[in-house]
Amino acid sequence: MNDDPLERCMTGMATGDPAHFFAFVEEFGPKVRWVVLDIVRSMGRHDLVGDADELDGLTLDACEVIFDRASGWRPGGAAPWNWAHKAIRSRVAATIGHRTVELAGDEDPGGEAGSHHGVVADLTADDLDALIARHPRVGLLDLAIRAVGSDRNQEIYWEYRIQQGLGDPSPAVTVAAQFGVQPDNVRQICRRHGRKVWDLVHTDER
Repeated sequence: MNDDPLERCMTGMATGDPAHFFAFVEEFGPKVRWVVLDIVRSMGRHDLVGDADELDGLTLDACEVIFDRASGWRPGGAAPWNWAHKAIRSRVAATIGHRTVELAGDEDPGGEAGSHHGVVADLTADDLDALIARHPRVGLLDLAIRAVGSDRNQEIYWEYRIQQGLGDPSPAVTVAAQFGVQPDNVRQICRRHGRKVWDLVHTDER
C-alpha cells in the first residue's frame, strides 16, 4: 500500500473514485486554495480576495479540475495544483468572468490529460444510492447539498455541477436558461452550497 497520501489520493481519483476526491479536498484543499487565491489576485479581482464563500467555491472547482486530470499526473513531478495550474486558471476565469484567459477544455500542451467527466457526473448517475452505500463521504456531500436552501436551489446546484463535470465552459449561463434565472443568481446559489460542502468536509468527523 502506498504510504504517500497525495499519491494515494491521485491514484484513486485517476480511477474516478469519488471517495478519494473528498479525501483530497480534506487533506490538500488548503494548498489548492492558495493557488486559487493567487490566480484571483493575478486577475485583478481583489474584490474577491476577502470573499470566503467565493474562494471556497472556486477551491472546490479547482479540486474537480485536478480530479478530471488525475490520470495524467505522475509522482515525482510538480504538485497536482501546480501541474494543473493552467486548467485551474481557466476554470477560475470561466467562473468569475475574466476575459483574457482561455476557457477550460482546450488541450493543454503541458501534459495534462484524461477526464472522468467530473465527480459530479458520477454522483448524479442512477447508482447514486450505491455510491453513498460504498463511500460515506459521497453521502455527506448529498446531505450537505440537500441541507441548504429550497428544493429548487438544490436542483440548480446539482445541474450546475453536472454541466461543469461535462465540460461546459459557461455552466451558470446554461443552468440559468434552464431554470429561468440570471447567471449571477446561479453563481450565488452555488456559492452558498459550496460553502456548506466545504464546511462539512472540514468539520464532520464521519
